[in-house]
Amino acid sequence: MAKRYTRQEVLERLRGQVRQGKAILMFGAGIGLTARCAEMGGADLIGVYSTAHYRMMGQPSLLAWLPYSNANEHVARMARETLPAVRETPCIAGIGAHDPALNMERFIDELLDIGFSGITNEPFVGIYGREFAEQLEAAGIGFSREVELIRTAHRKDVFTVGWAFTPEEGRIMAEAGADVIGAIVGVTVGGLTGAKKSQSLEEATRHIQEICRAAREVNPEVLVLTHGGPFKDVETARYSIMNSDAVGYAAGSSGERLPTETAIVEITRQYKEIRLG
Repeated sequence: MAKRYTRQEVLERLRGQVRQGKAILMFGAGIGLTARCAEMGGADLIGVYSTAHYRMMGQPSLLAWLPYSNANEHVARMARETLPAVRETPCIAGIGAHDPALNMERFIDELLDIGFSGITNEPFVGIYGREFAEQLEAAGIGFSREVELIRTAHRKDVFTVGWAFTPEEGRIMAEAGADVIGAIVGVTVGGLTGAKKSQSLEEATRHIQEICRAAREVNPEVLVLTHGGPFKDVETARYSIMNSDAVGYAAGSSGERLPTETAIVEITRQYKEIRLG
């Protein structure tokens, strides 16, 4: 079962990697097997959230933003399947903060009791685009609920990753006390169910840097990870880090779905090359 860490212990692990000149990696896992493999590969954090559930079903992760299931029920179920496969790596739970019936403090405590070491605001309304996100905010179930989640967890001295689509969101998340800002530029491109187009690598990295600046104006110690859009493999992730103030990368589809698709297709082809006689 995954080991539970205090907020300070998680931060010490991450900052230790940065001091050694190593980029931080948060690996999003939808199943226990990939979580275990990510740990064996040296992941610093393992994120468990509803979008990963869908991508490992072979479906678009965008289903997590449609009203067909409950994100928080997914993460509780996924924890029972994923956390037992992890030994030492801190696991981070994605909470859908927008449910009006959700008791944030109680649910955070329940997830910590299961074995999580931190929380993050996923799903996030930023994926909907500005107009719909504004409608959600006006209805009281928008980005401010995600901020409340991060603020509540910070007050409870729980490690937090706050996702931000814009410099303003990065600033607000830093003000709320997020230890890590996940600077996101949209759905990861590529593969069977990924986005078909995105910003250019250069444009996306410039946007990441704007989020970095905004967040670090509030808290110079905040750690920023890059994610999404054209950042789909090691080379593009490296570019995003080397050309911004980010100190690491959050792998979702790029760490779990895309490599799985490639590996299984290739090994299946190799097996089918076996000839009789």
